[in-house]
Amino acid sequence: MNVIDAIATRYSCRKYTSEPVSREDLEALGLAGVQAPSSRGNAPWKIVIVSNPDIITDLSDSALRVMVRHEPSAAKWIDSLGTNLFYDAPVVILFAARHTWDYTSEQLDIGLAVENIALAATGLGLGSVICGFVTQAFRDIKSTDGARLYDLVGLPREYEIAVGMAVGHPAEPGTPHTPDLSAVTYL
Repeated sequence: MNVIDAIATRYSCRKYTSEPVSREDLEALGLAGVQAPSSRGNAPWKIVIVSNPDIITDLSDSALRVMVRHEPSAAKWIDSLGTNLFYDAPVVILFAARHTWDYTSEQLDIGLAVENIALAATGLGLGSVICGFVTQAFRDIKSTDGARLYDLVGLPREYEIAVGMAVGHPAEPGTPHTPDLSAVTYL
């Protein structure tokens, strides 16, 4: 699939089969992430690809505990779906950023890596959805989950979880969003 087609057909997949994602595809996704451009070549990221269902459940449960306290309507919505926070995807990818303190934007750099992986997943016939709320599990000051989860996924504390992504084989076709071309101006 060419990149223009991947951009046009990518959508937020919220239903996955239980089929595992191959190691070859996981490695292709990891490579796509680290091939993203970064400001001054700093590559301020760590990308953790999780296919262990116990760790995925722990990440989801920890984040949902925070969601129940801070966004109860969102937690009820997830509960009504009968899935975990990651829509029962077999893979969760965590993107963590190291602050560079050099007037660059590590959050922008992470966004580039996220987009590379989302488009690579589409090109491989996989679905993906970006899951921002998982970050709260790592920041929860009302529990010990944050420190425990950092240890569980092997991340040093100088990295901050910026976003997560669920990845897997789509259970049904999805619909890409309709682009708003009025947002583009040509001069």
